Amino acid sequence: MGKDKGFYVIVRDREYAVKRSEIEKPLAFISHDSRDKEELVRELAHELSRLMCPVWYDEYSLRVGASLRESIEIGLKETRNCIVVLSPNLLSNKWWGKAEFDSVFTREILEKQNVMLPVWHNVTVDQVYEFSPRLADKVGLNTSIGVKELARRLSNEIKKPALNKANSADAKSRAAD
Repeated sequence: MGKDKGFYVIVRDREYAVKRSEIEKPLAFISHDSRDKEELVRELAHELSRLMCPVWYDEYSLRVGASLRESIEIGLKETRNCIVVLSPNLLSNKWWGKAEFDSVFTREILEKQNVMLPVWHNVTVDQVYEFSPRLADKVGLNTSIGVKELARRLSNEIKKPALNKANSADAKSRAAD
């Protein structure tokens, strides 16, 4: 009956819902200063999503009425990687930007694996060193390669299988003791 009128009903089971949820679960958190949205971050988030690399990005992930701090903490903990957009705006942001960076840095120490994927946007090594000496030593990507290429390289890195899962689980169990 519905088919004659152009309506189709597709019944999907729990297995489908679980698989779909895995596909849609953010793989990376994008830590950035809100002043960089228009120039870079919104387009980067869109490109990563287009490449089937879902990201935790505030415009996609925050819900009306939700706790901002709690939502961000969940995103920082549950994603595989954290893309940190290092810009003059982020480096001068002593509140959210610094708090997010500190959370990612702590996670790397506890899990004993690289979580952070630095993206350098109009900053120098001296500026990054002033913000965090350890961060100046991390290999990152520069936005001068263009947003599409940046997204492609980040997506390839994020989608690589996690090599240190055992170390991560071991670190979490030691932290719980």
